[in-house]
Amino acid sequence: MNKKDTFLSIACIILAISIVFVVFIGQSAKNHNSSATLETKNTKDTAKETDKTPSTTDKNIDNTKNTSTDNSNKDRFSGLKLTNADNGLPILCYHDISSSKGSDLVLDPAKFKEQMKYLKDNGYFPITLDELYSYLKEDKGIPEKSIVITFDDGYLGTYTYAFPILKEFGFKATIFMISDYVNNPSYLSVEQIKELSNYGIDIQNHFGEVSNISKLNINKQIDTLKKSKQTLEGFLSKSISYVAFPASNLTEDSKKAAEQAGYKMSFNLQSTTLALADKKDNIYNLDRLYIGNKHTLNDFIKILNTKKK
Repeated sequence: MNKKDTFLSIACIILAISIVFVVFIGQSAKNHNSSATLETKNTKDTAKETDKTPSTTDKNIDNTKNTSTDNSNKDRFSGLKLTNADNGLPILCYHDISSSKGSDLVLDPAKFKEQMKYLKDNGYFPITLDELYSYLKEDKGIPEKSIVITFDDGYLGTYTYAFPILKEFGFKATIFMISDYVNNPSYLSVEQIKELSNYGIDIQNHFGEVSNISKLNINKQIDTLKKSKQTLEGFLSKSISYVAFPASNLTEDSKKAAEQAGYKMSFNLQSTTLALADKKDNIYNLDRLYIGNKHTLNDFIKILNTKKK
């Protein structure tokens, strides 16, 4: 083989090696790009899934928020000194609050505000009937100077005059509404009892009409108490658990009727003999203290300081 042939042979070998090398490099680059594309796709998919599914940390944050909200609404007695001692507490009973002249049942708004201011300035804490029940039956603690504010009948004045004053002082109260008188002139409307209830003024039952229900036989009493309860529950879409009778010294049948009609407690009205409610009372015959327009502020203070039975 001459020099020329040798040179051509070497050149062909180098060319072949170069072609193989180029093909190999091209294939490697292709595989690398495919892997990178796949990895990028997987990363994006993972990110999408992460967006859809909250992380454990996110779940914990959400649960913490819910727990915090629940706790903030759980105990409105926070920071107050509580007691479950059976010291007795006053349950005040008002009727109408109005500037119109009328019977002693119609309390002047200025007098009502003066009384509420006295309660606020002297550390009284108006509790709800649910809180009262928990204290009487479940031995739960309540603020040391607890008091209950109630209104009978559901007069329009409780919305027009009493409600703004209660809101001013941040007080809870209960209106025992005559179910048959809702929407009647001089009484609360459905819209008003809903507004009061949504704000936190409790609407409970004073049954169908003011009468001496105790004179009825027990079956008729139960029927009356159930029907009026259902009427108010229909208006409010809330459970009615408490009822007020318009007389003191209820009969045994009346107490049994209230229980059998599905009430947790019932109340009488002591217009002459002053008595605090305490744990020894029959829970279906709890005493309330009448407050009328004839009472001065000094009278009111004396009523608040009624001694336990």
